[in-house]
Amino acid sequence: GDFVKTYEVGGPGFRRFDALVTCFFIDTPKDVEELFRVMDGLLEEGGVWVNLGPLNWRKEARMKLAWEEIVSIWQQKGFEFLSQKRIECDYHIPRGEKMYTESYNVVLSVAVKRSKPKN
Repeated sequence: GDFVKTYEVGGPGFRRFDALVTCFFIDTPKDVEELFRVMDGLLEEGGVWVNLGPLNWRKEARMKLAWEEIVSIWQQKGFEFLSQKRIECDYHIPRGEKMYTESYNVVLSVAVKRSKPKN
């Protein structure tokens, strides 16, 4: 399904959540700004966003942001990052179990939505 169409304001799945968990997800859309706008709208003030994943952008992506740029965008939306940890993780089967294993450098982060900064 299409996350943005389902969860945007007016979409069939739209509601407010206390927490949002994304796993290997934020690098998947063509329009990351639109995805972030919808995700921000799903969280109440005080809501928690937990993210785990790499930045392995699709070739169709309009923007291919670095992690630091993503953090800056979310901070401008009023989010405070409580934790940011870079981890190397194996995808599918752990190292040593077969001769070839895909591995990703991922970020595990936790951010809390505070009140939006005043402009």
